Amino acid sequence: ATEDKLEDYNMEPKNISMDLVMFDDAIRHVCRIVRILRLSRGNAMLVGVGGSGRQSLARLSTFICEFRIFEITITKQYRMVEFHDDMKRLYMQAGVEGKPTTFLFNDTQIKDEGFLEDV
Repeated sequence: ATEDKLEDYNMEPKNISMDLVMFDDAIRHVCRIVRILRLSRGNAMLVGVGGSGRQSLARLSTFICEFRIFEITITKQYRMVEFHDDMKRLYMQAGVEGKPTTFLFNDTQIKDEGFLEDV
């Protein structure tokens, strides 16, 4: 079933194809993430070494739940003002418009420790 969802994800034109091996632990992680996302106000911090699949499994889980993904794009000039603008867009999408949304935010996007305080 998870492999089928991965195939469906890869067929979507707006998604970047992911070539994942769905071994038992990966499937269990997807199930956990899906369960968390489906909870009211469900949220999770995924921790692991680089390249362990956190972001890919979060994307797949988001697809399974039929949520939208919201990510920020860091530029050289990206500071707290731009971060707050992005957070406003996220809150409009998830809160005001009521669209189920996954906010993907990784450690390389933390240009200011204040980002973490606001999240």
